[in-house]
Amino acid sequence: MRGLRDAIVVIPGTRWEDTQGTDHRLAQALSEHCQVLWVDPPVPFAGPARVHRPSGAGFAHLDQLQESIIRLRYLVAPGFTRPGLDRLARALRDAAMFRAQRRLGLRVQATLLLSPRDEFPAGSTGERLLHVTDDWVQGAAMMGLSPRQVRRRLAKNLAAADQVSAVSPYLEQVLHEVDSNAVVQVVPNGCTVLHPQGQGSGPAPEPNGKVVLLGQLNERLDMEVLKQLAASGLPIEVIGPRRERGPVAAAGLDRFLAAENVHWHGEVAPGEVPALLAGAMVGITPYLDNEFNKASFPLKTLDYLAAGLAVVSNDSPAVRWLDTPFIRVAGSPGHFVELAGQLATGGAQGSERQQRIDFANGHSWQARAASLIGRIKVQS
Repeated sequence: MRGLRDAIVVIPGTRWEDTQGTDHRLAQALSEHCQVLWVDPPVPFAGPARVHRPSGAGFAHLDQLQESIIRLRYLVAPGFTRPGLDRLARALRDAAMFRAQRRLGLRVQATLLLSPRDEFPAGSTGERLLHVTDDWVQGAAMMGLSPRQVRRRLAKNLAAADQVSAVSPYLEQVLHEVDSNAVVQVVPNGCTVLHPQGQGSGPAPEPNGKVVLLGQLNERLDMEVLKQLAASGLPIEVIGPRRERGPVAAAGLDRFLAAENVHWHGEVAPGEVPALLAGAMVGITPYLDNEFNKASFPLKTLDYLAAGLAVVSNDSPAVRWLDTPFIRVAGSPGHFVELAGQLATGGAQGSERQQRIDFANGHSWQARAASLIGRIKVQS
């Protein structure tokens, strides 16, 4: 797939301005191979403006996000998720996509669908790749969606896809429960390579005993672990926005973030994260043991390792899949705090830090994108 005329259409579950996750990072890695047309979720042309509406004439608008990533935004009627209006919204999306492809002179080799809310385009847009990033049915309520509708749409997309991939072996099993005929390849989440492979990463950070929690703060986190971490007195840096929906998680996060030993940075620009991670000793992944988290592949775990940090995590299929001694697995909230304290005060050896970085570099987003690219039947 060479040349800017070859393209992949990415239909994400989030907008480009949203917190960067799997959708954004995979699109950026794919853009190193070919042009990417990123199709934002629809924007209602009237009503409360939760997102900035595109300006200019017409219902569809293009803007250059990065050298090889162009975003398509399109306007739809308010209430576009309702039956009937949702089909109209998809028709408008498809019309805008095909018009953009002609205008930009793109030869679409594949359409990559990463959204629990959306469906594949009705017309021909190359190989249809469905990449499932979470147990969307289990997480529907957390996303404000109907589990029944999400399951029905997922089954439809599984049947329509030419290729299906999932971020974890556990999620592969979940998809087989939805469609027993689906052939699913495991393509886990990756990490950003901070330093060229085989080159020095600079001096190791001075041991400072800090523990860092990266990512969105919501119901997925184990509030008992956070409670005991706050009570431990360990210095904790928290990087990421609050996205909780219920009062129980809100109360737990309020108490945790108000602790004297917890410093909450809020959401920061992606370019600022590496420096904040470099100033810590231990990265933590305190996820609850539930069906949604079992199917996930936490981005933060590999990001910690890519920064050279030791990692403490609750047990999960994703941790077992990584199968590395660089991740210490806790069996209880008390054990979690004990491991974090040991690693935070044990000092940072430069060789250990580099070994973690080298391990993470084998799981880069570039490697994940290459895995998807390699499955596409190129059209001339």
